[in-house]
Amino acid sequence: MSGFQRILRRLNLRSRDHRATGPVASPEAPERAAPEEAPPTQAGSGIALQPVALRAGTPRAMNMALLGTCIAEAIATQADSMGHKADHFLMQSRPGDEPPAVAWQSYDCVVVHLTLRQVLWEAASARPDLIHTCALTDEEYGNALAAACAHLRNVVEKIEAAVGGVVPTFYFAFVEPPSTYQGILLNGRRKSLHHMVRTLNDELAALLETRGSSRYIEVNDLLGYHGLAAVSDIYSNHFSHAFFHGEAIRSVMTRVSDALTVLRNESPIKLIVTDLDNTLWKGVLAEFDDIVPHEHTEGWPLGYVEALLEFKRRGGLLAISSKNDHAETVERIRHVYSNRLSVNDFCSLKINWEPKSKNIREILAETNLLPGNVLFVDDNPREIEEVTRAIPELRTLSGDQTEWRNAILFSPHTQVARISSESAARTELIQAKQKRDGLATAMSRDDYLASLEIRTRFDVIASASHPKFARALELVNKTNQFNTTGKRWTHAEMEALFASEGRVVTVNAADRFGDNGLIAVALLRGATIEQAVMSCRVFGMGIETALLCTLFEHVPSGAAGLAALYAETGKNKACASFYPDHGFAADGHGAWVASSPPAWPAWITDASQAAVA
Repeated sequence: MSGFQRILRRLNLRSRDHRATGPVASPEAPERAAPEEAPPTQAGSGIALQPVALRAGTPRAMNMALLGTCIAEAIATQADSMGHKADHFLMQSRPGDEPPAVAWQSYDCVVVHLTLRQVLWEAASARPDLIHTCALTDEEYGNALAAACAHLRNVVEKIEAAVGGVVPTFYFAFVEPPSTYQGILLNGRRKSLHHMVRTLNDELAALLETRGSSRYIEVNDLLGYHGLAAVSDIYSNHFSHAFFHGEAIRSVMTRVSDALTVLRNESPIKLIVTDLDNTLWKGVLAEFDDIVPHEHTEGWPLGYVEALLEFKRRGGLLAISSKNDHAETVERIRHVYSNRLSVNDFCSLKINWEPKSKNIREILAETNLLPGNVLFVDDNPREIEEVTRAIPELRTLSGDQTEWRNAILFSPHTQVARISSESAARTELIQAKQKRDGLATAMSRDDYLASLEIRTRFDVIASASHPKFARALELVNKTNQFNTTGKRWTHAEMEALFASEGRVVTVNAADRFGDNGLIAVALLRGATIEQAVMSCRVFGMGIETALLCTLFEHVPSGAAGLAALYAETGKNKACASFYPDHGFAADGHGAWVASSPPAWPAWITDASQAAVA
């Protein structure tokens, strides 16, 4: 940093076109000049932790507010070089800093880089950087750690109160120092700076886990991937400075962009359809007289299975489309993978000699998913071509099998913001749907619906503290087909809905095939249904009718009936006639209105004891 730049910093001015507020670094805790940055390269160049194979289009440039000290300023400079717009606001350069007054809603997100050394100064002024934590007594160390965590919580609370949840807020993890600086034979995982920083990261992650719009962003895996010594000054400076630069900043910015993609639910992959031979295992098993399992699964196949099962844990669906004999192939899956992988992990098995495009169309019908939300994995490029000619919206993986694991694990399109109990059980719910569909073909519609023994429960949510709020928000923001407006809601917007006496009405449904969980949501403000969404697995069972009946029970006194909003999105044809089919008429001003509810479906039993919380 030049002498002129230091003078500007003392005067709280900026030598670049970004805004800054707050006091400058105190003489007692000076910040070191930023190291020379590595030459820039293309963002998202396809490193293992940030694969590009499944990306849908070009990531959007971000407009972000970046809170922090001069390290944050360097991050902002690198973000600009990547095509983003980053306004840096000086904060945490000395004790007592307050967040600046900023129009946060004008940004896509707020990015917070908390300075480790400032947290440590607050924790123990006697040893301000706490390098010699090993010299502290157990009591002194415990007190210092508690003070650091308390200060961290205080800073986060200030930022949260200032931003108010109007946009996503991302907090970078602290850079974790090596655990062996005390000596390679001593326990550096307790009462050490390494332990303290890891504990601070755990505290920060846990603190943000309950926040609607704020998230913890891990950076240590990215720094480790690039090589900590190459992208940080942690070895050449001092541990609490923890600056990172060059490729590391570019990767961290890509992670922030990916996090926004996940939160916005942009082009999510909800189903992976996989081939078997040379895909789920090595070789063509039908050609082997004696199958030795580890010879066909060791290496990349096990990595691929790891990724598939993690995708399933997140709430994704798995299916098989393979040209083979069904019974023999199912037995081979059991023989090769034993209890590592089961055919029950797949919601659909299409193992036959039909064209794979035909099989995949049937899987789409069974799961009620759009082709754009499906990934097809096959080692054979001819099969990929056959399928994509018939269903061009599908995304595909082929080529080098060793790259599949990382593409599935780390693509933002295969990730979710939160995992609910319904998400984790999605395969079983689809399997139950298939049983219902099979029953429907053998009976009249009335007999079929009556045989299901459908039971519903309605809950009314009036605050974000309701235990079903997170799942309700997830369903609203992930549903495309039965979604009357397509609007995606932020946590702050939902809080505003509640503040204006709005309510969220949810539906849980069960039948004789199992519990479907929370499957429908309506957002009600006054006498207007602002939005209604429903899971695709319960279309046509009359639950949508029961939902409208219940909404009429919550019409404010004096209102003539209900109004409802509808907007075509290009993906929501499934609910295009939802309101007119239930007696609503267009009012000529873009809404649908009805003065009385439809008839309650006779085959549905309501087990509700709805309570406002």
